[in-house]
Order: sequence, then C-alpha cells, then structure tokens
Amino acid sequence: MPTRKTVQPDGAESQPAPTSAPRRTRRTTPAPGPVVVPDEELAAAPSVEEDETWVQADAVEVHQGAIGRVDATDVTVTQGVVGAARGDRISVEMGLLGAAMGGEISISQGGAGSILAQQARVEQSFVRTLVAQHVEIRRPSAVLFLIAQRVSGDIRPVLDWRGALVFGAAFGVTAGLFGRLRRRADRRG
Repeated sequence: MPTRKTVQPDGAESQPAPTSAPRRTRRTTPAPGPVVVPDEELAAAPSVEEDETWVQADAVEVHQGAIGRVDATDVTVTQGVVGAARGDRISVEMGLLGAAMGGEISISQGGAGSILAQQARVEQSFVRTLVAQHVEIRRPSAVLFLIAQRVSGDIRPVLDWRGALVFGAAFGVTAGLFGRLRRRADRRG
C-alpha cells in the first residue's frame, strides 16, 4: 500500500499514514437557498433504490437528464432521455424514450422506440412501434407500426390491415425463393 506523509500546521512531519485505493464518490450540488422539510414529510418520503442506471420509486421526474431504467407509478420526463420505463402514468415532453410499458403514456414533441400501453397520446412526436388499446394522435405525428383497438385523431396509415397482409405474403414468397436459391447454390459447391 502506498504511504502518505502528513504535515502539521507548525511544519513538523508526522508518521506516514497508509492510504487506500482512491474511492469513487458521487458529488451533488445543493439546491439554491435553504430547504426546510417538516419531520412528518421526512418520515413519509418514498425510498429510492438506485444503482446509477435503475431507479425504482413512487414518482420520478427527469429534467434535462438521463436514466437507463425507471420503474415507478408516475414518470415525468422533460427534455431528458429514458432507456426503459414502466409505470401507471408516463409523460414525456421534448424527450426521448427507448421503451415504455404502462397504463397511460403521453409523449409530446419527442421520440420513442416501443410503447405498450392501455391508453397512449402522441402529439408532434415520432414513435417506431406503438401497441395500445386506445390511441389518440394530435398534430403532425408519425407512428411507423401501430396496433390498436381504437385510434382517434389525425392519422394517415401507410399500411392498413389489407396492405400489411399483402406485404407479409410478398415477403414470405421472396424469402422462400431466396432460400431455395441458396440451397441450390450450396448443393453445387
């Protein structure tokens, strides 16, 4: 172990003190001004379990930040990024969401990879895959793959169920032909 000498205020050196490996510490900046929390609220504060990328709590708010995974009742993201979120109510405004699963999911002026919800609201956003019971789309928004029981709002599908059926059949025939050609080429040599 490396040693370290300490110097007393009068200039005299003391015995060398053993040092350990440097520790990783997390630094936080205090909020401006004093914060007073009554003892009753302190006792009722929700516990948060985190391991740098995963947060589990009753309510999580992300403002200009990023979290890998969130599991909470209420999740609110403003100008932030969340890799995966699960909760009863998830709201994203001007942010990105990798994947989300919940009861009510709302995304406004943002983007999302995959959403699985009972009710979803999309406003001026892009969503790659959206599966929900009820979907409401407002203003110009884009959803690449949409599966829903009820859809309301201004939406123009690229493929409806008939187009998807034709696309699937054409893909199957093409994949079958390429598979045959590959097997034939493998037999030759």
